[in-house]
Amino acid sequence: MTNNLTPVAVVHSAIAAYRALDARHRVALNEYADDDGDIPENDLPAYDADRFTYALEADEQLDAVMAELAAAFGLPTDQPVTVLGQWHRTFEVTPGQLNDAAREAFTKGQCHAMALALTEVTGWPTTALLTAECLGCDSMCIGDAHDECPCRIGHIVVTRPDGAHVDINGAHTPGTVPGFQDAPALPMTEAHWKAIRSTSTWRDADMPVARTFVKPLLAALR
Repeated sequence: MTNNLTPVAVVHSAIAAYRALDARHRVALNEYADDDGDIPENDLPAYDADRFTYALEADEQLDAVMAELAAAFGLPTDQPVTVLGQWHRTFEVTPGQLNDAAREAFTKGQCHAMALALTEVTGWPTTALLTAECLGCDSMCIGDAHDECPCRIGHIVVTRPDGAHVDINGAHTPGTVPGFQDAPALPMTEAHWKAIRSTSTWRDADMPVARTFVKPLLAALR
């Protein structure tokens, strides 16, 4: 599917792509069946392995389809969507509504998504607020580089031209961000972002939802 399709064309393309994928999987799995439609016991391990592989492929296609549909139709603004947070928590957040639910979700697990969304619009650089101790083992924590270990990143904000640190809760004088008072600040580097993208400690950045809060947040700052 392509990004320049109309919304209806996106849906039709998704249906056609799924049917093609499903047909390919069914044909491949049917090869294991005998004349009665049963899977011989000796073939079950290979059959189950292929089913698992096909299930993963279907999951990947579903993720792609949902992203295409969200891009074509937008996220719902009249009902909440689920956002992943820290420590296996989930939050129900209504896109575009800058309320307590959104502030909690984008403070406790999705602050990096909010920072990236703000940077997309404003160009303001991202900044890490560090914890006192490393929250886990990290291959970048070697020698004298301990202060720059990604495992010490507790919160990510953007730095406004006047020096203020901005997150979904608003603009703060450096050293006064709630929950991170007097925390050392460190400019985010691509190495830090790479570490965040590759560790399970940080959730995948929920950019579609984060982007819906940029406009109301910037309006509130003004």
